[in-house]
Amino acid sequence: MRWYGTVGAVLLWTSLSGDALAQTRQDKNEKFVAAAREVLGVPYQFGGRMRRPGEGIDCQGVLFYAAERVSRCGWKSYSVFPTQSVPAGELGQPLEGMAPIASPELDVSRLQPGDVLQLVGFDTNPAEPSIGLLKERPVWVWHTGLYSGGGKWIVGDHFAGRVVEVDLAAYLAEHADVYAGLVVTRMKDGPRPTRCRQHRPMQAPRNPDPR
Repeated sequence: MRWYGTVGAVLLWTSLSGDALAQTRQDKNEKFVAAAREVLGVPYQFGGRMRRPGEGIDCQGVLFYAAERVSRCGWKSYSVFPTQSVPAGELGQPLEGMAPIASPELDVSRLQPGDVLQLVGFDTNPAEPSIGLLKERPVWVWHTGLYSGGGKWIVGDHFAGRVVEVDLAAYLAEHADVYAGLVVTRMKDGPRPTRCRQHRPMQAPRNPDPR
């Protein structure tokens, strides 16, 4: 009886531990999305990191802002080069079948809140190698954001001129002439920078207009 009781206790502990781990992962992803929503309405500025009052933010900046509030590592911990950050798993591992995938083939129902979306195109970026092949052609990352649920994504958008939360499928269709597809990465344990750097964080936005 004692042996069976011990096994039962172990199984119960394992089950509870698994549930707790899954909940922790879900909490981190929810916090990642919630942090990104803090900058809705902040003006778009290429290279912007909200280092001083009035400075805007760009698409990568939104991800870095959210990441440093979840991981406790400063935004400078994360590489600005997708060909470095994706293999290192800094913002998750590539999702099978979606790294990359053509925009019209994306099944939004497979996405989870907190998934990082990197939009790719066929235009060459001389600053780094291609991220992969799409339709047997090399593609480069040109834009990025995160899936927030309900078919929407949060993005520091140069088209809108600010950080917005909009319908993902409609966005991809509207800009199909620029972005041919996307690479999706998913975090299991939150952001994991290769090197955790401590420095002054991005400033919290002051009364942004999310409209």
